[in-house]
Amino acid sequence: MSRVVTETATESKLKNKEKDIKEATNSKNLDEVLEKVKKVDNTCSFTKCKTCTNDFAIDCKFCSGRFCTSHALPEIHGCGEAVQREEKRKFLHPEPKLTKDKHEKAQTKLNIKLKQMQLERKAKQGGKGKK
Repeated sequence: MSRVVTETATESKLKNKEKDIKEATNSKNLDEVLEKVKKVDNTCSFTKCKTCTNDFAIDCKFCSGRFCTSHALPEIHGCGEAVQREEKRKFLHPEPKLTKDKHEKAQTKLNIKLKQMQLERKAKQGGKGKK
């Protein structure tokens, strides 16, 4: 249930911002529209927070909102469950670190090194038996 509430809260925040942008674009004067849109875009996307994000803002990669430093963490502004899902997915299904080409090169190098070490080992064993 908290997941539904969180998603609904995030959606309502984004809808409020979209609504504000639509209201700002109603005017026929382009300069006025640009100023209003800039003002809407430069405020924190968190509900009831009107902090100006002109100087420093953090964009959330989960909800695409723009937040002030107080509300930047996904857990604070309502994307906590999205972060948990993402981290769980990364943990359970890690992406391969090497491409197939790089993996083949590394495997070839490893095989050469193992053969070299095996030959050295045989040479040392033969040397001990003679003494």
